[in-house]
Amino acid sequence: MEQIVDFPDPADYQYPEELKLPDGTVLMGRTYAESQLVMNRKKWRLYITYERIDKDPNNPRPIVRSTQNGIIYRMPQDSITQTIAGYIRENPGCTPEEVMGYILAWVQSEGVDLSNEDRMFGWASYVYDAMSLLAIYGLIRIEK
Repeated sequence: MEQIVDFPDPADYQYPEELKLPDGTVLMGRTYAESQLVMNRKKWRLYITYERIDKDPNNPRPIVRSTQNGIIYRMPQDSITQTIAGYIRENPGCTPEEVMGYILAWVQSEGVDLSNEDRMFGWASYVYDAMSLLAIYGLIRIEK
């Protein structure tokens, strides 16, 4: 049986100062100006690079295999990360900005009040971090 690795939950991941792709691209830096994912949110395109291994649509922690690195991951029971991946799967070539808009509209529809600027910033940071983790771990590809 192949080893299954737990994909990190963005809520409790121990973030380094920078999140980088293997090619050295800084996806999330110390500031948004240093964060290429944010700065290129309207230009970059996102594509899914995994296949679902388990066939149980009700599994709260789906099992997926990266087609980039071959690693099998158990997704976190984090609805945001799973929704980001699902949105990209349904909308190949979407931009990070489109993903962000979809997620923020979804959490608002679930009753989250985003009228406070600090709360909105917190949610946006979480979404960008989750997208970065998906890219770093080989579950999405970013075309620059």
